[in-house]
Amino acid sequence: MKPVFYSKIVMMTLYYFCYIVITSSICMFVYLSNSTIGFAQSNSSQNITKDTLLISSQKNQSKNQKSYPNIINNAKNTINILCSSKMQGRGYVNNGEQLAASYVAREFEQIGLLKYNNSYFQSFNLKSVNTFPKKVQLKSKGYNFQGGKEYLVASFSNSGKGKVGILYLDSAFFESDSAQIAFKKVSLRKSAVMYSDKWTKKIQLENPVFLEKIQEAKAVFVRTEKLIGVPSPVAYSKPYFEVLDSIFPIYEALDLIDLEDLKTSKKNNKIKTLKFKVKSKLVNSQPSQNVIGYIKGTKNPKKVIVFSAHYDHLGKMGKDVYFAGANDNASGIAMLLELAKYYSENPPEYSICFMAFGSEEIGILGSMFYTQHPLFPLQDINFLINLDLIGTGEKGATVVNATIHTKEFELLKKINKEKSYLKTIESRGEAANSDHYFFHKNRVPSFYIYLNGGSQAYHDINDIPQNLSLYAFQNLYELLIEFSHDIIQAK
Repeated sequence: MKPVFYSKIVMMTLYYFCYIVITSSICMFVYLSNSTIGFAQSNSSQNITKDTLLISSQKNQSKNQKSYPNIINNAKNTINILCSSKMQGRGYVNNGEQLAASYVAREFEQIGLLKYNNSYFQSFNLKSVNTFPKKVQLKSKGYNFQGGKEYLVASFSNSGKGKVGILYLDSAFFESDSAQIAFKKVSLRKSAVMYSDKWTKKIQLENPVFLEKIQEAKAVFVRTEKLIGVPSPVAYSKPYFEVLDSIFPIYEALDLIDLEDLKTSKKNNKIKTLKFKVKSKLVNSQPSQNVIGYIKGTKNPKKVIVFSAHYDHLGKMGKDVYFAGANDNASGIAMLLELAKYYSENPPEYSICFMAFGSEEIGILGSMFYTQHPLFPLQDINFLINLDLIGTGEKGATVVNATIHTKEFELLKKINKEKSYLKTIESRGEAANSDHYFFHKNRVPSFYIYLNGGSQAYHDINDIPQNLSLYAFQNLYELLIEFSHDIIQAK
């Protein structure tokens, strides 16, 4: 199961609130404290051996092989295409999001889905998005740090370059009032500040003046155990780097920060230096789009079952680093396409709509736009099932909104118990962590389903097709078909 992350919509609310109301420096730390946004899945270790998993996975996948022989191979092919470097990380550099949207539309066309308003595309513009299309560099004497693997540039960073001395702030600093008072008098004009992210919340709550002070530095380096990227609609900070704690060199900390300490340290060459270069580009009125198609119901076409998934991801950092986004969320789009193929050959009584949303990673904005500009009345949606992070499944699934729509959740569990599709199905309440959220807020009955276990990669360069087991992919596929059938029959 995955690490615990805060919801995306909360993140974006914090971005705008901090940016407009407080100060740009405070925003930076609000971001960092919530850098683990997204989805609540635990980080417990696997209790099943690889051999056992392989045998069990083969049993699960072969159980229904005669009925659905190509599901896994089709899913792998879709995921590989969406995660290829040609897709540019499906973000806002080099039209990555548009490339992915066009691919989904072509697949919809080939499957034979119908269009609303003579197009699969529902276009809209983002007010702005901060990008890094140019080369990003970070080096010390004799060593070039590897972007994505050893550091990330935070998405809210402005451009900057230089050679800076590292002023490392350790536990002694943050636990000493006198050190922090002295720190206010220190000139940071030619220096960079470095500290551990474990102090972020304490800084926010107890020392907001510190946030303003470090914006005097030429750059900020925050040490962390895991690098996690998140897009930003704004740029409001000096160059700001997240650096991997286990790889980045430990710099000697100063016992007490004052002007004399700095002079002595520089004279004795105790302050090490880093050289960096960051070129950001704030894009205004960034185009985005949802991709939407449907199958007309045979008896009651005005009633609609919706399957949704987002196709976008984080894009690129510089010219060389891109984020593939296999689990998040090429896996969801793969499922969307397989379900579309099934229903195109087996149209049910209700219409089935397939919604592939853009701009989910920057604040679930594509789905928000749809609920504000629906292509058919929202009250016609009988039920919506949102799919995100479904490339694993060794530890079962979690259903967001399960505690709200208890009748439907019990139905889902009943089917699963009878057919043993998934190891477990856990319930969860309301959460603003994917594209179901604004539908839910508009009183559309909805679930968000994600799978647990397997790869722990999330919003990093390790979320690649090779790391996905697709352990429960086919079983979830069959469970969804049975569940939607029973939902229709129950109404």
